[in-house]
Amino acid sequence: MNANVCLLPPPNLAYGRVKLKFDRLMPAEPSRGFVPYYHLRILTCDGQDVGHINFRVGDSEHIRVTAGHIGYHIMEHFRGHGYALQACRAIAPYVRHFYSVVTITCDPDNHASRRTIEKLGARFVDEIEVPANDPHYEKGARKKRRYLWTP
Repeated sequence: MNANVCLLPPPNLAYGRVKLKFDRLMPAEPSRGFVPYYHLRILTCDGQDVGHINFRVGDSEHIRVTAGHIGYHIMEHFRGHGYALQACRAIAPYVRHFYSVVTITCDPDNHASRRTIEKLGARFVDEIEVPANDPHYEKGARKKRRYLWTP
């Protein structure tokens, strides 16, 4: 694990119409392949909470194959405004403290997430089967598209 994992995100991560607010650092769960991750809320400039972004720090099969280093969720009511893309751009300077390139994944049928990842300029790597022992498989995911992003 990277020695910088205790380095908390700065309070001024922002891009476009969003700012990120550090919420918590989640511990690793090695038995499940989970690495520590930073959980940040995505807020509009006027303070509305529209979702979250996670930055996972570490390496495991779960990260390489299904979860990726970056994950985000925008609440349904706020989708379609580019908030996930802006949140990724906002967190990029912080991610660079840890990695020069990260993995981002999405389900093949999640077209909004695919567009976000492609607008970031991430490079498509492949589409793979989710291993039966992976937590995403337990939730119903059978394939993942993997991308490499230079933040």
